[in-house]
Amino acid sequence: MKKSLFALAALGAVSGVAHADVNLYGVLDVGVATLTNAYSFSPNFVTGAVPTGLKGATQTVTGMMNGGESPTRWGIKGSEDLGNGNSAFFKLESGFNLASGTLATSGLAGGANNGQMVADTSLNGQLFGRAAQVGLANKELGSLTFGRMNNLMLDMIGGYDPVNAQMFSPINFSGFYGGGGETDNARVDNAVKYANKFGNVNLNLLYSFGGIAGNSNARSNIQANLGYEAGPLGIQLAGISAKDTTSISANAAANTVNVLYVDLQSYMLTAKYDVTSAFSLKAGYERDAIKAPSNPVSDATMTQIYSYNIGTKSYQAAEQDYNVYWVGANYHFTPAVKGSIGYYDAELQSSVLAASGSDRYVSGMLEYAISKRTNLYAAAMFDNKGGSKVLSGVSNFNTYGIGMRHLF
Repeated sequence: MKKSLFALAALGAVSGVAHADVNLYGVLDVGVATLTNAYSFSPNFVTGAVPTGLKGATQTVTGMMNGGESPTRWGIKGSEDLGNGNSAFFKLESGFNLASGTLATSGLAGGANNGQMVADTSLNGQLFGRAAQVGLANKELGSLTFGRMNNLMLDMIGGYDPVNAQMFSPINFSGFYGGGGETDNARVDNAVKYANKFGNVNLNLLYSFGGIAGNSNARSNIQANLGYEAGPLGIQLAGISAKDTTSISANAAANTVNVLYVDLQSYMLTAKYDVTSAFSLKAGYERDAIKAPSNPVSDATMTQIYSYNIGTKSYQAAEQDYNVYWVGANYHFTPAVKGSIGYYDAELQSSVLAASGSDRYVSGMLEYAISKRTNLYAAAMFDNKGGSKVLSGVSNFNTYGIGMRHLF
């Protein structure tokens, strides 16, 4: 009897949204990786491992990586035709660790000195940490989206990163680049985005409300993106100005993290060109200025971030600038076999806080498509650090891996 009632209820729910287009989708990506100069794999960190190097790590380790090529996730999205070229739409997307079955987190809360690879991420246990949004669209006037969404610079990276693989590209792995200088800023809460296309030209404008009483400027975020894509050529430009954004780090206390407050002023320029139907070139440049926060008094009132308690608070004392460059290519040897190679260079400029430093990567990946929705991959990334970016005397960090990805 209970099963019958449940079935009737489910049918009723489905019939109630039959006029809407609702889809369940996702990516399942898992593999095995070996890292040099690393700590142990962490079941609490979103990818399980940190391929860009951690201070004090000196051992070689092999374990199961989550999202070697694409971040593992599932989501629900849908739209409703409102007539006269108008529509309503929504998207809810959750990241998780396929190897452990847990929601995607940084592993930093209580993670100090635990001998595992953990790092900052914009995914910290939120049910729909990758996206939680609803909006309205008109075929001519464009769309308005409300909620939690990607930084506009993060949206640009996927189509312009030559080695578009989470564990084998620094700009794909680290939200530092997609966030314009801080990982937490790679995804933006309390945001409103306007988007439209004018022929081959795309325009995106984003504003995030800080929500701080008596100070509308605190923790606010303004972003813009203008691009052109037609035929073999694509060019995108984005700029951001973020007030009082954060970077979190490990604290030994349970459910507690340390927080650094900063302002960001950054821009990114990317380009791609299809030389032939099989051969593509991609390149990009990013400039990040990390500055002292505009509203430290308001920042000091915060007691929680994400769902964590805040331990030690600190504030960026002076400006630090990064210049980031990348270039690479993709080549389809056959319709089923694709090769990718990329070179990435992140240069820290000298300042009163630190001497200059460099972080240079060479990455390569080979993919084999079994079907339209399933592929295998093998990849490697070689990281060489110089100057102030050298970690405890260690300058080389290498990552090797194989894996499979399934789309649904």
